Amino acid sequence: MSSFTPRAWKSQPASEAEHRTEAPVEPLHPNDLAESNNLPIASTDFIGRERDVADVKALLSQHRLVTLVGSGGVGKTRLALQVGTELIADYPDGVWFVDFAPISDPELVSSITAQALSISQQEGRRVDESIPFWLKRKKLLLIFDNCEHVIESVASLAAAILATAQDVRIVATSRQALGIGGEEPMRIPSLDVPRAVADLSAAKVMEFAAVALFVSRATTADRSFTLTDDTAPIVAGICRRLDGIPLAIELAAARVKVLSVPHLAERLNERFKILTGGSRDALPRQKTLSALLDWSYDLLSPQEQLLFERLGIFAGGFGLDAATKVCGGDGLDEIDILDLLASLTDKSLVAADTSSERERYRLLESTAAYALEKLGASGRRDEMARRHAEYFRDQALAASETFGTGSTFAWLAGAELELDNNRAALAWALTLGHDAVLGGAIAGALDELWRGSGLGVEGRYWIGLALERISEVQHPQIAARLWLSLAHLASGKRLRDAAERAMRLYKSMGDDRGVARAQSYLAYAHFQMGRLEEAHVVTEQALATARASGDSLTVGRSLNQLAFVMRFRGNVRAARELFGQALTAARSLGDELATATVLNNMAEDLFGEGHSEEALRAANEALEIQLHGKNTQNVGICHVNIAAYRIALGEPTEARNSARAGLRVAQQGRFEALIAVALQHLAALAALGGDARRGAQLLGYVDAQLTALGMLREHTEQQGYDKVMAALRETLSEDEIAQLSAEGAAWSEERAVEEALQL
Repeated sequence: MSSFTPRAWKSQPASEAEHRTEAPVEPLHPNDLAESNNLPIASTDFIGRERDVADVKALLSQHRLVTLVGSGGVGKTRLALQVGTELIADYPDGVWFVDFAPISDPELVSSITAQALSISQQEGRRVDESIPFWLKRKKLLLIFDNCEHVIESVASLAAAILATAQDVRIVATSRQALGIGGEEPMRIPSLDVPRAVADLSAAKVMEFAAVALFVSRATTADRSFTLTDDTAPIVAGICRRLDGIPLAIELAAARVKVLSVPHLAERLNERFKILTGGSRDALPRQKTLSALLDWSYDLLSPQEQLLFERLGIFAGGFGLDAATKVCGGDGLDEIDILDLLASLTDKSLVAADTSSERERYRLLESTAAYALEKLGASGRRDEMARRHAEYFRDQALAASETFGTGSTFAWLAGAELELDNNRAALAWALTLGHDAVLGGAIAGALDELWRGSGLGVEGRYWIGLALERISEVQHPQIAARLWLSLAHLASGKRLRDAAERAMRLYKSMGDDRGVARAQSYLAYAHFQMGRLEEAHVVTEQALATARASGDSLTVGRSLNQLAFVMRFRGNVRAARELFGQALTAARSLGDELATATVLNNMAEDLFGEGHSEEALRAANEALEIQLHGKNTQNVGICHVNIAAYRIALGEPTEARNSARAGLRVAQQGRFEALIAVALQHLAALAALGGDARRGAQLLGYVDAQLTALGMLREHTEQQGYDKVMAALRETLSEDEIAQLSAEGAAWSEERAVEEALQL
């Protein structure tokens, strides 16, 4: 099977292909992840919830969905993460954390979940339909965090998962239960506090989790802090007045750096008189947390308050440059931003991560919501939202110019850091309708991120919104980029139509680089639709235009594409020379994914010429690269190709393992063509291993599937097919083969896979 740029897998063109509007579905991520979880590393001690951890674990042994219900700041997330950490060994397929806090659009719930699970999104299939199917044979634990603001969508997804994947467990955190069958809500209380505070010694109050948490965080803030018998009752009183809410306690404890314990208690009393009147239990927890944040906010200097409010506009995190450019000015000198950020970090209003090459900052969920409310009250929320969107538009455009000029994996890692901010900017610009042109520029510039991170469905969603809202006449550059990006994420006739519209717009503006890229996509569309002559002509045009405009990325892609077309047209020598040029171009750019794509195609070419060992080496090199990325379609292709090469080399055990790996990927992604190819290789192993009847049945199923897809076998698959048929004819008559093939053709996919895996 061949890899292709920009799409990686291709069928042999068939005359019927031009009537299809959908390409085979892209696969999801295989179950061969290097890590068994994506849980964030805790930066502080886990205090006071040991019994709750045991209770949650006990409930999970009896119920498939446990929802941790409680007020904001009560510690639901920290508890869920601790449970997940302690249960990693119990779930062979891992523990996976999905945080819904950064999103506001319920339509993105499935996209966020797919991203956390490294599931590639598929054209032609809803993401919320793909996730339960992907999880069907998994044994893993999902943590759905911060569900309350998108609760209906989360509940719907959770219900679908529970109905499909019997070995999946879910821990959800929310301010209310999801309200679906099979759910076991567990209310998370505040941390234990003393009922009375008089005459309590330091040793005695430390038996209460709330006080232990306060002391731990106070010691972190000020190493000289010590709890004494004199201050113990005061600290216990502070914890009581904060209702034992962990976030509130942590914020208060951080103040020991600047306030004595008695003064802290005094200020707390002044700001929280609402807590002393009437029953605390009758007061909404959010109101309690909001009151604490009011108090914390009032302790800030005017400049700290101004920066804190503006930081609320970020989603998911931000860098120093973003904070400086978006928040600076109008009362805040840019040169002071770093010092102000450091001060807010010291006061537990901003969390800083300096463990990576570049520092990242974030506001806790409740703190960010509070900051955004303050920003709205100041009347400057839309102004800051525009500055935020303009900043990330500029970043997206600049990043798109560097794609393919260095490590693709490093580029994607950097781009994914700002995914939540881009989503927030797109929601403001497009969903809320503030600036479709600005939103369109962002959506179009992120096409490599949408594709490389497996977010094709989401990318098409934003691009579609933008195309509905902007005028091609008034904004041809934005429209052209949107159509080009849509082509990058589409297949078949949709790809052709989008590429043609992009090409017309770029030609009208005299943008040769845009024309070259549109031509490259259009050529690929022709190939998909079985039009080899048109594919050849347009690829040559794209290559010439790209060279003239100095577009190295498109030159490399066009060389690979032209080599592939030449190979199908029978010009082996020209194809091999072009593959060599394409590989040199990809390696010179440092583009790992392009390098892997060319290596895979070269392997197919070598195998077609009878060089099985060389083909295997090239395919293994391609697989090693692909396993570091998220394009699982290419991973599956490498596995099935390696299976074919190992069959030819007489290595049945290794071939079976590779075919099964490819089949697993194909099933997870609902990639019908890849399923068929993997099953054909297993049919070959059956026939060559003496099980002719099962081999004939499997081959009958494969034939029926390929016919339904309107696809022909490529050279590797055709060679394998011929070998299987020869082996079958040595044992079975033509009538027996026909009868067994008809039986296999009537099988369901589940039956065919079950039969194949018994080999």
